[in-house]
Parts: sequence; structure tokens; C-alpha cells
Amino acid sequence: MRSKYEGTRMFHLVTRTWNVITGCKHNCIYCWSRRLVETRLKHTTRKYRDGFKPRFHPEELKRRFREGEFIFVADMGDAFGNWVPRDWILRVLDVVRRYPKTTFLFLTKNPARYLEFIDEFRGLGNVILGATIETDLDDLYVGHGISNAPRPTERFRALREVREHDLRVMVSVEPILDFSLYDFFMKIAGLEPEFVYVGYDNYGNRLPEPSLGKTLELIEALRSYGITVYEKTLRKAWHES
Repeated sequence: MRSKYEGTRMFHLVTRTWNVITGCKHNCIYCWSRRLVETRLKHTTRKYRDGFKPRFHPEELKRRFREGEFIFVADMGDAFGNWVPRDWILRVLDVVRRYPKTTFLFLTKNPARYLEFIDEFRGLGNVILGATIETDLDDLYVGHGISNAPRPTERFRALREVREHDLRVMVSVEPILDFSLYDFFMKIAGLEPEFVYVGYDNYGNRLPEPSLGKTLELIEALRSYGITVYEKTLRKAWHES
């Protein structure tokens, strides 16, 4: 293992998570949060008594945030899935609007939903709109039954449109899947993301992974282009061991 950031479960920049919306219907085969919620958390906290069924938690709207904090919104779900009611999202953004000196990170596998809220996002300079995009290869993604989420090319297309509105974006390439080196690099670089996270699966799912050498080439290409890349778990692919 070459590198693994310690700290929060998802992103080392994050100071706190805010799970005002939880649950997801994308059914990703590698989802650690679904596994956690449907096992240990379901029996230890009332918040997850319904497992990974999408839920809104209005009591979380009372949370207070400090200046300079970096808040990851909904790390235990996807707040911008097509199933999420528009009102839930608007109520979350009302809170975000009250804390202009706190940074809020959203992460979704359905960035097309961001476009529905462009007018709201335009006035929020404290929001980073992220998308998880594990590969650029649609055939690989669909062929291995990775997820019910929109295909990678659809996510790239939507996030590119979001970026055209001069909004802040980031990309999470985790867990990384095999990719076309040049095409994947060009698609990510074309988004001009604020930063990129890259990491391998931590849970032994035996996904169609790229070699470690290929992943390091991608990271070096992005950094050479001037993009900030944060490394998460980097290791040899399971089939290289």
C-alpha cells in the first residue's frame, strides 16, 4: 500500500459530515455506507432504523456550523438522486445560505440533478459540487453490473454543463475502475475541477481495477496539468498481487 490518508472516512479535508439526507437507490456493489447502515447502524441508532431507504432528517436543519469548517453533506446517501424530493434539497440549501464562510461539499452519482438548482447555486460561493466518476468506460461499468447510477459519460456531460455556469466542482475517482488513460485524463482535466480524489476499493470487492502503475500515470498527468490530486488508498490491483 503506497498511501492512505487518515482522518474522516471519506475526505481528509472534511471537518464534519452532515447527514440531513440519507439513503440511496443506486445500489452500487461496492457501497460501504449501505453495508454499514444495513448492519451495525440499523440496530444502534434510530436515524438508520429504515436501513438505506432514502430519508430526510429535519432535526439536522438545526445544526450550527463554524466559520472555516469544511462540511461533507450526506456521506451516508446521495442527496441528489432522482428520487430525492426537490423540497428536501431546497431546505438544505436554505441552511447552507446562512453560513457563507463555511464550505459545503456535495457528492453525487447523478450530477445532472445539480442543473435543476443552478439558480440557487449561483449565489452560493461556499458550495463545491462533486461527482463520483470511477471510470470513463461505460461498457466496463454496465458490463460488470457496478451500479444503477447514470453511466460515467452521462456524469461527465452533466458536470461539464455545471462547470459552464462557473460553479465550483470536484471529482471523486473512488473506487477507481479500469479506464482509458488519455480519455479519462482529458475528461477530468476539461472540467477544471477544484480538486480530485483518487483511491482504490477498501473492501475486497474484486472490482475491474486498473494496475497501480496506470493509476499513478493518471495522477501524474493530472498534477502536471495543474490539478490538485489527493491520494486515498493506493495499492496494487487485486489481480496484480
